[in-house]
Amino acid sequence: MSHIKLSWRNIIIAATLPAVMEVIWQLYNTYVPVYLQAGNPAFTEAGATTVGFGLGPALTGFILVFDNIAGLFISPIVGAWSDSLRSKWGRRMPFILFGVPLAIAAFIFVPLIPMGIAPELNGQTGQLTGLLVPFIVSLFLVLLAFAVVRPVADVLLFDVTPSPQRATANGIAGAIAGLLVVITALAGAALYDVYGPLPFWIAAGLALLIFILTWAFVKEPEELASAKELAGEPFNLKGIIAFLRGLPKEHSSSLKYLLLSNLLAYVALAQMQAFLSSYGVFSLGMEESSAAMLVAIPAIAFMIMAVPSGLISNKIGRKNTQIVGLVGYAIGALVIYLFPDATMLNVGLLICGLTWPLANVVQVAMIVDSAPVETLMGTYTGLRQIAVTLGFIIGPILGGTLVEAMGNDYRWVWLIMFVFLVLATVAILPVTKGEAKKEI
Repeated sequence: MSHIKLSWRNIIIAATLPAVMEVIWQLYNTYVPVYLQAGNPAFTEAGATTVGFGLGPALTGFILVFDNIAGLFISPIVGAWSDSLRSKWGRRMPFILFGVPLAIAAFIFVPLIPMGIAPELNGQTGQLTGLLVPFIVSLFLVLLAFAVVRPVADVLLFDVTPSPQRATANGIAGAIAGLLVVITALAGAALYDVYGPLPFWIAAGLALLIFILTWAFVKEPEELASAKELAGEPFNLKGIIAFLRGLPKEHSSSLKYLLLSNLLAYVALAQMQAFLSSYGVFSLGMEESSAAMLVAIPAIAFMIMAVPSGLISNKIGRKNTQIVGLVGYAIGALVIYLFPDATMLNVGLLICGLTWPLANVVQVAMIVDSAPVETLMGTYTGLRQIAVTLGFIIGPILGGTLVEAMGNDYRWVWLIMFVFLVLATVAILPVTKGEAKKEI
């Protein structure tokens, strides 16, 4: 049962916080690899003009993978910790008060440090230790801040949203994130050309604004923030673990199948994120600039369908909505696999972009509402973070291995997507919990 008062103002503010953090993350993923590798021979031959530290792809990949490590270990702990925390600022806000300012401060310095590299030292890693060390420190501070804020920002949205509106609220968050990501993709490069730090600073300023609005307006429901016991157990980490172990079979089974479905779906999603541009360039012979823009098709389609997907789930149920989304996404991947040309690639990507929101916007809502209580949403969100992170780790490894085994034919990643989306659909069939709870 839900006792939460509906406030669309608070929902929109709470939805914008993770969306803005996603913009920061997009800029991080776009430019940090360039700063790390600029100056090595491969980048110089490609005509790159940015100065950087000259690291190779392997070491760069090792540094970038720490995001997944943080998501796998830190975020779930923070989610559970936030459920059990009791403070005058609530359960989630202390983590936001720590993480968001840290992310903003560290992010501001990320583009400034490489600007200290003299042109004649471009790529001379051994002579750039004095700049590389603080640069790596700033990256790890951003990663730490994200690992702390990401699960708390996601669950804060559900804290202030009654159960029947949670899928719609998540759709709003997805639409806002999609809009900001598209704007960032289109305007970020132009701003970067004007002055490298500009897109970083604008994103940091936007994050500061939303942080202030969240602090001023978004308050957790008192009944959730002040709960002292959890089904007779003390409300602490030990009590949470004991509660999870004692879940009724129906709740436990639904949670396991929901997490498995999420894992399988994100193994599939990781194929598109990791290999879409490579498929365009190496399999279809597209120009690199054209291949890089392919992501705009599913991104714009997702933005359009995000809110309607939440509304559809209110009509036909979350489980049914997710099944339709997963099957539709699988069909889009199969179209691309069966018809390897640029036109059908666009058609398949459009199908994927229109159907993935049907699955995605209800995934978190189903998991948090599969719990028999409302006070463990941080814990359940953290468990989903483990499944999603494992999917993002397994996906590129599996796809890359198969592509290499099949003679560097990137077409095979679409078949992997199809298979894993079908498996994700099968995994959700036994689920009986996770639909919207009744308001009282």
